Amino acid sequence: MKAIVLIILLPLCCLLSGCVQDLTADDTSAFQVIAGGNSAQSDDKRLQVIASQAAYDDIFFRVLNRSGTPETFDFETYQVLLVMSGAQPAALTLQVAGFSAVDQQVNIALQPRYAAAGCPPPATVQQPWLLVLFPRVNKPLAITEQPQMVSC
Repeated sequence: MKAIVLIILLPLCCLLSGCVQDLTADDTSAFQVIAGGNSAQSDDKRLQVIASQAAYDDIFFRVLNRSGTPETFDFETYQVLLVMSGAQPAALTLQVAGFSAVDQQVNIALQPRYAAAGCPPPATVQQPWLLVLFPRVNKPLAITEQPQMVSC
């Protein structure tokens, strides 16, 4: 039993240790998507930096309506970004394009994908959301969107 737990935890530890970096250049390994889905159950677009375990637990249960035990993170080293696309306009998918640091801030690029004009609406309502783990930085975060249109 202990061996199975170690086999599962070892790759996770390697992923997390790869995240601890100074964000000094474009670096897609500076973050890790820890959860995501297509049914945020919220019509509001939301971008929120989560800086404590209590705040993460609140988001886990109250906002994302998830069950089970929330993951535990070292919020002295990491922080979590909650991204919810909202309902208007309806995004098909949502992903993080990258993190990059400049002198005074860290830029986070989000890439929502939308159906092109004239496309029929999806059969089910899509409200993508992501939880992204990244190193705690002492610079302001600038979050930008780079939307992509997808043809029918």
